[in-house]
Amino acid sequence: MKVPFVIIVLLNTALLFAAAKKDSISIRGVGSFYKNSMIELLIIDDYITHKEVVVQSKSVDSTGYFEFRFKNIPTQKLVLRSKKNLSNIYVQPGGNYLITLPEKNEYDEKNMNGNYIDVVFYQLDSNDINYKILKFDRWLEKELGEFYHLKKLKSDEYKIKYAALKKKADNHIKKDTNLFYLYHVKFSLAEMDDLESVSSNLRIQNYAKWFHKLPVYYRNDTYMNYFRVFYENILVYLKNPVKDKLYTAVINRSPTLAMKALEEEETLKNIQVRELALLQLLYEQCYDKRYPKTNLIFMLDSIRLRSKFSEHRKVASNVIDRITELSIGSRFIEFQLLSQNGDTISNLNLEGKHVYLHFFNPEDENCLKELQPLMKLHNSYSEFVHFISIEVLTEKSSQNKINLPWPIIQLTEDDSFIKASKIKIFPTYILFDATGNIVVNPALKPVPNSEYQTIEPLFFQIKRAITGERRRK
Repeated sequence: MKVPFVIIVLLNTALLFAAAKKDSISIRGVGSFYKNSMIELLIIDDYITHKEVVVQSKSVDSTGYFEFRFKNIPTQKLVLRSKKNLSNIYVQPGGNYLITLPEKNEYDEKNMNGNYIDVVFYQLDSNDINYKILKFDRWLEKELGEFYHLKKLKSDEYKIKYAALKKKADNHIKKDTNLFYLYHVKFSLAEMDDLESVSSNLRIQNYAKWFHKLPVYYRNDTYMNYFRVFYENILVYLKNPVKDKLYTAVINRSPTLAMKALEEEETLKNIQVRELALLQLLYEQCYDKRYPKTNLIFMLDSIRLRSKFSEHRKVASNVIDRITELSIGSRFIEFQLLSQNGDTISNLNLEGKHVYLHFFNPEDENCLKELQPLMKLHNSYSEFVHFISIEVLTEKSSQNKINLPWPIIQLTEDDSFIKASKIKIFPTYILFDATGNIVVNPALKPVPNSEYQTIEPLFFQIKRAITGERRRK
């Protein structure tokens, strides 16, 4: 019987793990699908904006082997990205991880825009956080699966079994001292509690149980996911006098007045929880026209500079970055790129007209189907709008040249311009105006969406405005 090459590589590297230093974390693995590609390891900087920051970027060798080693960081979930695929791994101080990364999970369809994949672990220590979480999540799923069907059929019996499940989980974590794991179990159950009841007193009860006295655990994804859902769209739960005071605070650009207003809400008595909830609220309202966006940004900047909680200063900074990067009205990133015909395309030589920037994957059928409608649009509006296509190449891209009556720029999927544009899905369109400011991102397509909308009406408005201005001259 032949032993798979992947297993041979992993077994040969196992001895290296034993010698790893306790002041660092190691991740070593194999993924044949990722040969000769770049793989990134990222930290989730905060769970309000979900901003990701690269810890390390490495090259997967010709055998599919890769490795990361970095100084200890607190226990938390990290992100692995390669070839559009995404995976998660928990790490803890001194952790040594031996993994494989498949191309996709066994029963998933391959997605042209990338798949979420499960890490496969080898020789995982029973005290490791991944082992604990995987074991608990599987237990919880199995236990629920045995009686969840009773929820509507025999609700009383269901409640008894559900209470027994919670008691088992509580007894289990009494024996464990890993704080990260304790929070994972507690807030996994907290999410279930919210599903079991919708009473008006539930929010106050859960606030008292989960937030009022418990420390905020910014690095724990289960805690922060529960926090985000609990305080999502908090305006719905505020009494009208509190809403009025909050609105006055925004008009006066005052985080202090906003904090005083929110203190009247029963689920925001804890000052640390309240300020974090305020940050989430400001982030949400930046996309709502009821509040002046410039005022919200001013308040966020005040928190960034003055909050006594360092994590909140970071969250405020990340929120500002999120709502100002490539957003409507902001300036599109500076670029100077070479078209496949050898022409230099830059912000400077595009000024004077709107620009319809088109990102597409030549291997994606949906992208190719949109090229013909795009050409029809170009025939009608090229006098008023620049058309630029960015052909995003992968290692599987064919050598067949695509011809379009406008500039095509060929870039690889890991090109800095693609990353700066934050393009994840193809096709994607961005429209910016004659001065380089973003009009719509993402812009509508040349083909109808689910609401039968296309970009053409906006192009017609641009054409009408320009021709009207020409006549006045």
